[in-house]
Amino acid sequence: MELKDLEKIGIREREAAIYIALLKEGPSLANQLAKHTSILRTSIYDYMDALIEKGLVNYAIKNGKKYFQAIEPDKILEKFKEQKVNEEEAIKKLIPELSKIQGLSDKKAKIEIFEGKEGMKTVMSRILKDNPQEFFVYGSSGVGYKLLPFYLEHWHKQRIKQKMKMKVIYNQSAESKERVEEGPSLKLSEIKFFPAPHHSPSGTIIYGDKVLITLWNLEFPLAISIESKEITENYKDYFEVIWRVAKK
Repeated sequence: MELKDLEKIGIREREAAIYIALLKEGPSLANQLAKHTSILRTSIYDYMDALIEKGLVNYAIKNGKKYFQAIEPDKILEKFKEQKVNEEEAIKKLIPELSKIQGLSDKKAKIEIFEGKEGMKTVMSRILKDNPQEFFVYGSSGVGYKLLPFYLEHWHKQRIKQKMKMKVIYNQSAESKERVEEGPSLKLSEIKFFPAPHHSPSGTIIYGDKVLITLWNLEFPLAISIESKEITENYKDYFEVIWRVAKK
């Protein structure tokens, strides 16, 4: 495929070159990307910021070094559907080719970091895609829907459509009560409150073998995804302890 094909959907030529290099090579350092793309290392970071903001790239820290990696090609389709762009058919044609390139790399990062609103949408969309029968949430003050009100309303509608159940432990605060009363539907949910009267933008989501630590900061939202059966089991045990003492 040619870089100009990705330019048609708003990804600049050098951003496209970096994105395709990441699909081919898997998680990579900036200097490795500079070698593969013939782009100056100092410029790589500028283009990477743009790709992260668009929700197409994230990174993980390993041994003190930052490894960048491409988000699944399906994310491109989700992004442009939401923005109601007219290039949907062009994107559909690109996805199979991008997926083939990604298949050349069998490297998988266990820890991923998602930044910005688009990053939060990506990590939340993964929950729907993974489609667990049930997931668990704690440490939340319900502030996420203030950051992404329309997206999370749609997200919960889709969750309910998929019949995904959730158990939620909200911090006992004014923001939590407001979210329960005024936020998106909480059907198929069990809700309890834990004494933590102060507002907190952070929360934890547990499902399958994944733990998502979310920071719903209005200026700099952030999510950390950890995929580990052992760590997830520890978080589930902790959730159950809090669940037993939390109040309805």
